[in-house]
Amino acid sequence: MKVTPTFLIATHARSDLARLTNDLYGLQRQTASGFLADDLKGYGDNGGRIISARGVLAQTEARKAAGERLQVRLDTQDLALSKAAAAAAQLKQDVTLALSQTDGRFLADQLQTAFGQVVDALNQSEDGQALFAGERATATAVRVTSLDDLAGAFTDEQVFNESTRNATVDLGTGVSFTVADKASAISRDMFDAMRDLYAEMQAGAFGTPLTASQELALRNAVGALDAAHGSIVEAQGRNGDVNNRLGREIERLSSQGILVEKHMSDVADADLAEVAMKLSASQTQYQAIAKVFSDIRELTLLNFLK
Repeated sequence: MKVTPTFLIATHARSDLARLTNDLYGLQRQTASGFLADDLKGYGDNGGRIISARGVLAQTEARKAAGERLQVRLDTQDLALSKAAAAAAQLKQDVTLALSQTDGRFLADQLQTAFGQVVDALNQSEDGQALFAGERATATAVRVTSLDDLAGAFTDEQVFNESTRNATVDLGTGVSFTVADKASAISRDMFDAMRDLYAEMQAGAFGTPLTASQELALRNAVGALDAAHGSIVEAQGRNGDVNNRLGREIERLSSQGILVEKHMSDVADADLAEVAMKLSASQTQYQAIAKVFSDIRELTLLNFLK
């Protein structure tokens, strides 16, 4: 019978112990970190896939963050447009009340209030950016600051301070879309109605009872204010459409990010259940070989002579 020399058995045992020690270290590291390797080199050919996935994920997260910031702006725009629409509706109601009571003595104050509310709404900004001045982001959208200013301003250039083009944004898809209408498109009808009403007041104070010409002027004002209110509400609807579109894009980017993260996880993450099984098996094997190695080292000639 062929007998394997003791020193060869010891050599093999020592080699197996070294290999198992390295395996155990790797498995324990995977258990602690949750990753298959410490760096990209450890992933071999999959390293390139991980780098590519990280790039896609970073781009996706950046676009999502930009979309969420834009949603804040759109929400602010909605509040501003609501304020302007409410001012138009209230002034129309005030004029209607004056007609029904044939008493216009309170209209001057109500007109002044409506003017201030509309100007404030359209001059709103978000994070230092004017909302309704188009691409002229650092300017207030409305030039006129008083009804007297408005009385002498008849063109868009005189009333508004805005760029030629609407403000647009591209979230990285290569397609730009309008973020907000310009103040002129939103409120031109409103400023025209307020200018005409102010001109009637300047021609003769509204008192009680109203004159026939004043009643006619107020009836015309009701129609003009109704149209002005409609223009503002339509702008608010467009703002809502953009916000909804943006919400869908953010949801899509969130789903894309989850898929990319899953892809990275499939490539880079350790299967902890599998690692635990391998760790247990390696520890058992290590203990068995270590015992054999220990027994061999204790062998002496005396063991064979007994």
